[in-house]
Amino acid sequence: MATALVLAISAEHADAILAGDRDTDHRRFPPKKLPARAYLAVVGTGSVVGECRLGEAERNTAKGWALPVTKARRYRTPRPIADYGLAKIPRSFRYVEA
Repeated sequence: MATALVLAISAEHADAILAGDRDTDHRRFPPKKLPARAYLAVVGTGSVVGECRLGEAERNTAKGWALPVTKARRYRTPRPIADYGLAKIPRSFRYVEA
């Protein structure tokens, strides 16, 4: 089974990833199960706006571990976080069923 996770992210960073302007995400504590499909949950909205593929952590920078982002796609309509079996958006990330 493929690894999947819900990734808490700001609206600005989600837009940049989905537009292709940003090719890495930085996490202080990266997920251990990588590569993985990441569902982008915008903090404060309770919804998932898109998904991408997160690769293995490349390097540790001042912002945290750099995780390469590929295959980003925006959903036509945001999906509620409950569709992923969660009551609320996690603090950083949470593994879910793919």
